[in-house]
Amino acid sequence: MELSPRRTPWGAIAAASVGFLAEAVVASTLDSPLQPVLAAGAHPRGPFAWLARVIGLEQIGSALPVVSVLVVIAAFAGFLALLRAAWLGELSLRMALGLAVAFHVALLFLPLLFSRDVYSYIAHGEIVSVHHANPYVATPAEFPSYLTRWLVGPKWVDTPSVYGPLFSLFAAVVTTTTRRIDVLTDVFRVVAIVVSLLTTAVIAATVGRARPDRASFAVAAFGLNPVILFQSVASGHNDLLVALAIAVAAWLVMRDRTMLSAAVLTVGALIKATGLLPLVLLLVWVGFRRGRGDRARAVAAHAAAPIAIAIAAAAPFFQLKDPTLGMLELAGHEGWLAPSRFFRRALDAVSGDTLGVVARVAFALALVVALVWLVRALARGAASGFPSEELLAGWAWSLLALTLLGPILLPWYLAWSLPLIWVLPFVPRTVLIALSGALALSQWTAEPRLYPGAYDVSVLVGHYVLTPAVIGLLVWLAVDLRRRLSIPLALHEEHGEASEARQDGGADRHAEILEP
Repeated sequence: MELSPRRTPWGAIAAASVGFLAEAVVASTLDSPLQPVLAAGAHPRGPFAWLARVIGLEQIGSALPVVSVLVVIAAFAGFLALLRAAWLGELSLRMALGLAVAFHVALLFLPLLFSRDVYSYIAHGEIVSVHHANPYVATPAEFPSYLTRWLVGPKWVDTPSVYGPLFSLFAAVVTTTTRRIDVLTDVFRVVAIVVSLLTTAVIAATVGRARPDRASFAVAAFGLNPVILFQSVASGHNDLLVALAIAVAAWLVMRDRTMLSAAVLTVGALIKATGLLPLVLLLVWVGFRRGRGDRARAVAAHAAAPIAIAIAAAAPFFQLKDPTLGMLELAGHEGWLAPSRFFRRALDAVSGDTLGVVARVAFALALVVALVWLVRALARGAASGFPSEELLAGWAWSLLALTLLGPILLPWYLAWSLPLIWVLPFVPRTVLIALSGALALSQWTAEPRLYPGAYDVSVLVGHYVLTPAVIGLLVWLAVDLRRRLSIPLALHEEHGEASEARQDGGADRHAEILEP
């Protein structure tokens, strides 16, 4: 049952609502810095665009990027106020869900924001549905059109698909409905809105049963987070489909439906390979919960459905030119905010472009080491009879490690781990919230097309302010993970509870301490 809130935090609700409204109005302004290139017929319209015209935002010209910075800060500050109220038990679960629904519905009236990725979805979908080719071999550039010449990002127009085969099939189905790019864009955005709301509802159901004191916090952290609302949902990103798969899989794990959870995680992994990490950790957990003689049988039983689903989804696209279906292609890309890029550039600068590769290798090895640590921790936890929250925390730790140690760091990647923030202890929970703020502030000028000077400033701020801050968060996270594994301390627990439990009598006493 939901805990009764102490009082309704009207001030925090007002701050979050005003911040959301301010960013929505600026985002709907003609030639807003928050918009990428828009397809023909997709100009801003609706109540937010009308309000922008009434205020006169279209008339301020080159000052608009400054306004966009201010509203992005205001939106995140309002979110933090609301998140704090939720953590303190002042925001009811019903109010959190109501605000999430209201904010998501309002996104219907916004144009496409921040990212051109949805155009890549359309282009790769049309490769299948219109051109009857393989998107893991052919590229959008091979089929010249208005879409590929003007809308698909220059970096991706000659790149095969880096998304999973299940998403390629979904994009192919969507692109059979119409050839109008603006309509297809809206379809992907509406899907994102629906999927995000479903994810929020599943989070509420899961946490409302497992940790009712954190239910409104969990809903707010995902469903009211500007990184989710503006950078993920309003951009129509498919990472939200992965988030839904993770949220549903967590709901199933909490009910000990681990076979179904494995199948759901497989669906997520076939949209984006990110979902593979929780799946591997789930199989480890299932195996080590059994006795030695039953482990192989239990893992095989849980792996059967995922293997069958993967074969069925990948079969239409399998070929020998790229049997990884885009994974090797994706591994060769690098994002401008990623800590690995920062160190690669630094090493190249002092070595004449010779040692930069060391950073890429070092970060890849660090990710492998972190995952091995997590596997060992979950194996120990499963064998000791830890509750299911330990497995979900392992998922969240692994996804955070992938986000921070991977070669690409983008705001919508936080959709993978935010559904699990409620189960994390202080340090990773704080890192995830701080990372949301840093990535929200990384995109207040989407492209250099209209405001090249402001865009250059945003890049400099990203390289020399935000990336070092992210590196600091990464170090803090790594230190806390190492401390937990050396005590040992459970992945989902606060501070020193587990070490005290072991001193007082092991797993049975540990279970008693975890009881609310």
